Amino acid sequence: MADVTYTKENTHGLRRMRSRKCYRRVITSWMITLGVASVVIGGMLTAALLFKPSVLNTDSVSNGFSVRVGHKRVLVTGADSVSNGFSVRVGHKRVLVTGAAGFIGFHTARALALDASVDLVVGLDNFNNYYDTKLKKDRAYAAHKKGVLMYYGDVCDEDFLHALFKNHSFSHVVHLAAQAGVRYSLKNPASYVHNNMECPMRLLEVISSYSAVKLVYASTSNVYGKNKEIPFHEGEKLKSPTNVYAVTKIFDEELVTLYCQYGGLQSLGLRFFTVYGPWGRPDMAGLMFAEAMVAGKPFTLYLPEANEGILQRDFTYIDDIVKGVVAALDYVPASCGETFNLAHGQSVPVSDLIRHLQHGLHIKPQVRLQPMPRGELVQTWADISRAGRLLNYEPTINLQTGIALFVDWFKMYKKKRRSEEHDASTTPAEELYRKLKEESEERERIYGIQRFLADVEEQIARQTVLKEKYRSWANGNDVPVPDMTGKHNFTFHPHMMMRQTAAFVFLPYLARDVKSLRQICAWYEECVAFSTDGHLFRSVKPKSEWKRQFNETDEGLYVSEVDVCVADLHNCNSRSTCVADPETKSFRCECKSEYHATAAGSCIPVYTADREKEEQERQDEMTDIFNGVNITQMKTAAKWLIYKDRFSAEGDYMMAPQLRGDVEGLKQACMDLKVCIGFTSDGFLKSALAPFDKWKVATPGTGPFYALDIDYCASENKFHFCDWQLVCVPDGTQGPLFSCLTKRSAKAALKHLEMNHGRIAHNSLTLEGIS
Repeated sequence: MADVTYTKENTHGLRRMRSRKCYRRVITSWMITLGVASVVIGGMLTAALLFKPSVLNTDSVSNGFSVRVGHKRVLVTGADSVSNGFSVRVGHKRVLVTGAAGFIGFHTARALALDASVDLVVGLDNFNNYYDTKLKKDRAYAAHKKGVLMYYGDVCDEDFLHALFKNHSFSHVVHLAAQAGVRYSLKNPASYVHNNMECPMRLLEVISSYSAVKLVYASTSNVYGKNKEIPFHEGEKLKSPTNVYAVTKIFDEELVTLYCQYGGLQSLGLRFFTVYGPWGRPDMAGLMFAEAMVAGKPFTLYLPEANEGILQRDFTYIDDIVKGVVAALDYVPASCGETFNLAHGQSVPVSDLIRHLQHGLHIKPQVRLQPMPRGELVQTWADISRAGRLLNYEPTINLQTGIALFVDWFKMYKKKRRSEEHDASTTPAEELYRKLKEESEERERIYGIQRFLADVEEQIARQTVLKEKYRSWANGNDVPVPDMTGKHNFTFHPHMMMRQTAAFVFLPYLARDVKSLRQICAWYEECVAFSTDGHLFRSVKPKSEWKRQFNETDEGLYVSEVDVCVADLHNCNSRSTCVADPETKSFRCECKSEYHATAAGSCIPVYTADREKEEQERQDEMTDIFNGVNITQMKTAAKWLIYKDRFSAEGDYMMAPQLRGDVEGLKQACMDLKVCIGFTSDGFLKSALAPFDKWKVATPGTGPFYALDIDYCASENKFHFCDWQLVCVPDGTQGPLFSCLTKRSAKAALKHLEMNHGRIAHNSLTLEGIS
């Protein structure tokens, strides 16, 4: 048959329609992402990674099949991809089959692989768990052995579909992937909307991006609904669907028609009627009834209302269906929206199916009769004269012969499954599935990189423009600009890691991919360090604050050799100054002259009697005022308690070096500071204490520790270091101290304190206050 000519006008028509009617989002972002990714990640996104051959055990998987390359490239969705060193010869069609691990998809893909006019068959399937995934895995392996290139993937994944099209140059797409089932559509309609409406939309978007790709897609006899004209004819109006499944398939037919009318998509729909045969679906009558009969269990047969007749179906053997699908690939539609009925063309009672199963299995069925559920059709019967005339479609397998063939397969497959269940070793089908899944996960890792780059590309472009404007203004006004010399060079620090919460981006899919992380960090202007597990940092902490985290010698922290002090990319606060350390290629934060360095590495103010209050002091005072706590009055009424051998290491607030050893002077300084509640003899003024069990043993010669006898639990989270989920409770047995307890323990402690010591009279915390 003659090829269809695609003009520039009709290939762009659909894009104009989508733009005018806001029909679909613009799909150029994927191309932008791919372009950026190729610059940043280099060869990582090549076809070698996306479509690398899986090395399988040749005894269990490889069968030395060959694939011919020529005109037709067929994609079958519902299958996965594993190549095994096949040879390539020149042929005609290159076909993608979606749903290739499904019932009809598997048979179609396998038949196309044996067709001399087909060069390549690619099968795509997401192996969902709607029914037994073991059956899907076995189908995929059987198709793989016949030469189908299988992929684990989803029709909704546009990025992956584009990659498949670019890599395989399909001439045809057979779209058989769908969420099937009538009764299940009433239980889980959302699954049907997603799989049968959203995903086909995405597939059509991808197909419309490539020229001269023909689409053959599956519809269903359910679209006829309650139409009373029997047999069903393709020209009837579809106005009375009875279930969600039928509604989604009608939507698909209308959607494909639009893409044909406005985008020139050559397409053809096939309405299947009650398909049965080997490798069938477990939720359909043939396999479902057979399984119940072998297990000695009853199964349900639905009874229509008395005035509706008997339950009848136009049962169609799978091989006849496949002949129709293959014939459709060569048919050139005369107009948009063409569909064909594919059926046996004869409606028979469902009881005939049961009778033939009984004859083949030699088992008497246990039939349980129930009323017809909503959504089911009483009778299906197709007029196949149009398919016979235009597709040369002529079914040859009647129900009796088809059930006999099905029973032969059923017995063989049951025996095979029992044998595998007794054998603990991994089956070739499971091994193939594992390889396909690994390939899918690797693709997701790469697409994750692409998506990240797409998300930040526009943001970084804006930042770059703004920074260039700032640099231009700064240079003209003698304003210093951060020096980013050395930004692209990194020093590796094995095993080390900064606090993960300081990272501004986390890329887990790039873990241990140092080359890619280095390129992204160098490209992202704000990034000055990255860890091998995928964390990116925009500022660096002093090396003294790093922690050992990784065990392997090739894991750790990469820090840019830019002078972070000059570039102002450090985390030193306003109380300290960044000082570069050339030897370690790091830096340290040195306290300014008016501050003192503590053992913990923080900088606290140096106390002077005439100093101005810092903002933090004013905030602390205002907090207590709002909480109704009169700290001055509390401190004036309190006495000083002395501890000679222990002290609280936490809570350093200020340092009075000029008052070291001057106990009276330190007491006066502490009373002068509103939030001070204790001090050490060497001059550290405290604003809070740790619970007594966390105190440190004093070093000989350091002098005693002084603390005011006040209610440390009165000012909420102010004078104590209790975790937020614990309750601060005063401890009358150890002076003015407290404990950090759970709510249950706090109630018991307060009750004991009231009964024995009575030391909570001045405490705002009561038994009733603990809920």
